[in-house]
Amino acid sequence: SGATAPEWSTPAAGITSAQNFRLAANQAGSGSTGTVLTNWEEVDTEYSQIGSVWSQSSGVFSTTTTGIYLCMFQQILTGSVASGDAFDPNVQTSTNSGGTYTERAHGWAYATNGQVDAAGNQFMFDVTNASTFRLRMRQSNTNDVDSSSTIAGSTSENATHIMLIRLGDT
Repeated sequence: SGATAPEWSTPAAGITSAQNFRLAANQAGSGSTGTVLTNWEEVDTEYSQIGSVWSQSSGVFSTTTTGIYLCMFQQILTGSVASGDAFDPNVQTSTNSGGTYTERAHGWAYATNGQVDAAGNQFMFDVTNASTFRLRMRQSNTNDVDSSSTIAGSTSENATHIMLIRLGDT
């Protein structure tokens, strides 16, 4: 009866980048706040990344591609002190090549002697200039992680890990 089908826009290409990194081995707490987690590896067990735009050096992640990203992270800790070890791992970003960082997300947990607990969070962010954007994950923000506590890492499974997914264009 003269009606026409609605015009639909062409759907976006979908996710063009998704990468997962994990702490490659157990790491002792630093005994102080603000310590950047290092010793990351890209997951290599039954894994295929989509794209390869993220890399890291000494715990600082950088990307080659602008866009809107989703970051998911988790830190697992085995507490060592009877009084308990509070920890609040956090992810920070920089838009000036690491000159200054801003906390973007953090979790909080508490593990007593021998107890295992996990803290994590997720957030979306916009990389508008890939050449100056940096991201890093720290053991804790306001609570130190006791040097006899253990942050879990592994080369065969995700324990402490971070996942970065590009959702779309800036």
